[in-house]
Amino acid sequence: MSPVVPWDVCPALELPRLVTLARFAVDARNSALADARRSEGDTNWGIGCRAYERFLHKLTRAATSGELPWLDLLRDGLSLTIVVDGVFIRAYTGRAEKPDMKHVHAAHLESGVDDDRQLALPFFGGAAEEPDDGGPWVWLMAVETDHEGRAARVTFFQADPQGHTRHAWDAPMELVSPPPEPPKPARAPARPARKERIAPVSGLLFGTV
Repeated sequence: MSPVVPWDVCPALELPRLVTLARFAVDARNSALADARRSEGDTNWGIGCRAYERFLHKLTRAATSGELPWLDLLRDGLSLTIVVDGVFIRAYTGRAEKPDMKHVHAAHLESGVDDDRQLALPFFGGAAEEPDDGGPWVWLMAVETDHEGRAARVTFFQADPQGHTRHAWDAPMELVSPPPEPPKPARAPARPARKERIAPVSGLLFGTV
């Protein structure tokens, strides 16, 4: 993992913000997997589609509710670009080490790489980048899954049009998906209230013999 963290390159990419995005992706993926019915024919392709739709839903709800004022989205049908306080991020499922070039190209296109005005933005080699370092660079978010299809790692990194990558940073899974709290010990059942025993009244009290 790179010693350079995303917020060193782009201050807008703060740790809590990236953890929030990673949590949305992990929750969407794992909930879709939990609902899958393999015996009924559900496949990884269908699970992936459902996870992506749930990810879109979580992001859209958070962005439109004002809950996260730093979050904005550029949507065109199912195509999505995440905008974090002006910084564009393209999310996909797969490994970060060698991203599929279709994701890299899509990130450049969706971020407006052909617009000269965009070159001043941090992810395109603006003031926050080192001079003469290649690029232009875009941010991507890779959600890697394990052999069962569960989200195992979320990596934020930069890529240039040739597919070169840098500044890879893994979101801490202990923050993204903390372990569930241990179950509380069961409370002992309440003991039934004791019934008072009423002694029989002697007939002598009523003047009988």
